[in-house]
Amino acid sequence: MPPAASARLLFPRPDLSACVFMGVERDTRGAALSDAQRFNYYPATPMSLVSWIFEGTLHMVEECSGDGRPVLGPPLPRLVLSGPQRRPVASWSPGPVHALSVAFYPDSLARLTGIGAESLVDRILPLEEAVSGPLPAACRSLLAPDAASDPFDRLQALLQPLWSGPPPRETSLMSRMGVPLMGDWLRILAVRAALSRAGRGVRQAQRRVKSWTGQSQRDLQLFARVEDVAVRVSRSRDDGPLDLAGLASDAGFADQSHMGRAVRRMTGVAPGRLTELMAEDEAFWFYRLLGERFG
Repeated sequence: MPPAASARLLFPRPDLSACVFMGVERDTRGAALSDAQRFNYYPATPMSLVSWIFEGTLHMVEECSGDGRPVLGPPLPRLVLSGPQRRPVASWSPGPVHALSVAFYPDSLARLTGIGAESLVDRILPLEEAVSGPLPAACRSLLAPDAASDPFDRLQALLQPLWSGPPPRETSLMSRMGVPLMGDWLRILAVRAALSRAGRGVRQAQRRVKSWTGQSQRDLQLFARVEDVAVRVSRSRDDGPLDLAGLASDAGFADQSHMGRAVRRMTGVAPGRLTELMAEDEAFWFYRLLGERFG
């Protein structure tokens, strides 16, 4: 029997915990997957990502045709920069693929590149066309074959001398979080914006958050609430039927319908259907991985 496709979440070491949110490595080499199973579905995200395609080819799904079939974009370059995505996205590989994606906090990637997150929202482009300086060179070096070392470990070693980081107290808070959550990051951002010497009014703080992340504080809070729903569902998986109305209230939604609309906006599918797809569809492997992480 051929091996199953593998995927794993990767978390940064403490000195990079305020720079890197997390990574995910996917390897389908040797796995017997159908064309339908070679899709990869991802939720919307406020993070910026750098992706390496070590082997194989990936295409973004740009839209669906009138008969429901996906329309594919051209092959992605081997080194890709994705800005914060306000809608769910999907990709497809025509054959086996080995890839790594690393999510950076958008304000941290801006420190590394000098490019603000606002200019990257909803964009996917070759890294080396968008960014100059030492970061692309460091990222490109990971494409050189080195079977003896882990690419995520190599990346962290390369990032360490490039990352100046936020104030020590903030780095300490991020590194103590363990498994990172968007809600923790947003609380830290809000405190940083409120305490800035450039003006401490509510509107000034909100404008600073948007300049750092490319999105409004209201939109960012929606990401955090949907994440909170996912965490609560994963941790109560074995406790019997869910109290959806109570779950919506606990996560800060007006009601169950409000929660359902938010989940659909972030994932493209309704909550109940998403649960089914996570259990049955290989193409929703990333959601299963997140569920395991939250649990």
